[in-house]
Amino acid sequence: MENIKEKVERMKAKAELFLKNDIKVFIVDVLDNYYWCDILSVGEDYLFVQHFTGKKKFEKERLLWLDIIKFEEYREP
Repeated sequence: MENIKEKVERMKAKAELFLKNDIKVFIVDVLDNYYWCDILSVGEDYLFVQHFTGKKKFEKERLLWLDIIKFEEYREP
């Protein structure tokens, strides 16, 4: 079973790949908020993103790694 620290490290590595390859992401946090965004930067404790759709389109946001429960590549509907 994967512990929280391992999960966060895996998400960080994935985020670095997505940032490097300009891949859009879909994120869900512990409060069941949904994020469709581009990664701006990957920090030790936070992920910085910019929304590309919805009410928050073009808004930038900082997400705490520990609050992210789902982190995957965005797929066009």
